[in-house]
Amino acid sequence: MIMKNDMFVISASRREEMLGFSPDLLCDLLLKKCPPERVHTLVFWSKHPINLINHHRLNRLVKQYAQVFLHLTITGMGGTFLEPGIPSPLKVIATIQDIINLVGSPERVRLRFDPIVHLQFPDGTIYSNLSFFESIVEIAQSNGIRNLITSWMTPYPKVLNRLKANGIQPILQSSDDILDEWNQLKIKSEHAGLNLNACCMEQLPVSSCIDGDALTELHPMRLKASEEKAGGQRNRCGCTKSWDIGWYKSCPGGCLYCYANPAKVVRKWPS
Repeated sequence: MIMKNDMFVISASRREEMLGFSPDLLCDLLLKKCPPERVHTLVFWSKHPINLINHHRLNRLVKQYAQVFLHLTITGMGGTFLEPGIPSPLKVIATIQDIINLVGSPERVRLRFDPIVHLQFPDGTIYSNLSFFESIVEIAQSNGIRNLITSWMTPYPKVLNRLKANGIQPILQSSDDILDEWNQLKIKSEHAGLNLNACCMEQLPVSSCIDGDALTELHPMRLKASEEKAGGQRNRCGCTKSWDIGWYKSCPGGCLYCYANPAKVVRKWPS
């Protein structure tokens, strides 16, 4: 429950793609449980952010909140058999400037390139989206976004089983492999004047995707956000306290590597 005098950071949502697939439910939850006067910052997480602009009810409601912050994920795999329900990168990129205008500053957008995957497809093809990082750097630079976040696919048993059921063999990276790739991405980011952080990676520095200090600094009235460490998150998560209003529903995005609950969909393999 939100207490009368508290200002909460609301997360919508680590657990499900609320913007892309349930905008009306999202509106209902916000109006019922998270009215603008009780919310310090409304933090969205999305691979499918188009409804922020095109869904009229949501767009009008979001504009009533003092601060809106977006974690925008682009993996380079949208619209493929790996992310069949996610828009292509080009469609998502086309919305970024409108989104920045909505939230008021590119500092309120973090571009997420996660996860990085290394896979062997049923026909023997070796695939990784790692090379798409150069496009991520270009997207960030051209839109004034300074902060990037990355991670590598976590081989949870249900993820491995789902990949196997679709004929895909994960190519698991050693700690040294990940560190080497991280160093390459870090160098490219720094050369471009960008900040790169890792999300919940054992061998890499702890970072805060929801950062109370940053949200305080960015708030139009400099209202203080909670600096209390978030509970119930993964190991090496540095996030501060927020209230996540989503749940692990079956997600139409259908991302094969997802650790949550992707829907089972008919996949069209490339010929």
